[in-house]
Amino acid sequence: MSRRWSRSWSRASGSGHAVKQALLDMVAAGRSREAELEAVCEDAPPNADGSWTAKDQLAHLVYWRARNARLLEAVRTGGDMPPAVEDDDQNAIVYAENRDRTLEAIEKEAQASWAAMGAFVEACTEEDLLNVHPYAPDYQLWETVTGVIDHLAAHLVDFYLERGDRRRAEAAQVWAYTLASQVFSRPLQKADSAYNLACFYSREGRPADALRLLDESLGAKPALVAHARQDPDLDPIRDHPELVRLLAT
Repeated sequence: MSRRWSRSWSRASGSGHAVKQALLDMVAAGRSREAELEAVCEDAPPNADGSWTAKDQLAHLVYWRARNARLLEAVRTGGDMPPAVEDDDQNAIVYAENRDRTLEAIEKEAQASWAAMGAFVEACTEEDLLNVHPYAPDYQLWETVTGVIDHLAAHLVDFYLERGDRRRAEAAQVWAYTLASQVFSRPLQKADSAYNLACFYSREGRPADALRLLDESLGAKPALVAHARQDPDLDPIRDHPELVRLLAT
């Protein structure tokens, strides 16, 4: 499934307090939602085929969230940043390092990583949040916080789909979209979450729902059109006249 983060936040989008509060609300909601994954984790031997257990999924989320919190704080304070890494290579390292650890240890790190992310947001000024991401020049720092939510939702969706539970997979993706809609007021700020939900519905064979959300997301953020033109998640509805129209703009 495609993972889209929004790539712009103009300085006219709102006061620093408004931006900060929205991000703090997202951190609190993410911390609560992750309990859903923790509830199905257990201390069990790793899967023989190397596939990830719920505990492996949690450890993966914890690593990237903690790393992002360290990186963001380093940008804010001028400290040493963690080195850039290749995602796939690092994911394999994280899995190998955590597969035999106890659930209790990973859960403690999960709480600490949420606290670190919240502390970063609390310490930021508006100017801090609008700084350019050091490893992604098209992104601003605030987007890394929303990316934490997107990342959690994506793993919940994948976890449930792998187990054939489409109801819970949909609920996880709808949650991310609803949360963005609740904390942000402008269509542009919600465009990526709308796009992600549209991709989910496209893959699930629900073209009407997908197209409604694509109209919302692409209309609010035309920069998404180029990505949508080659996104495999939209292949099930690629020839639909409405999608053809949306992508022609």
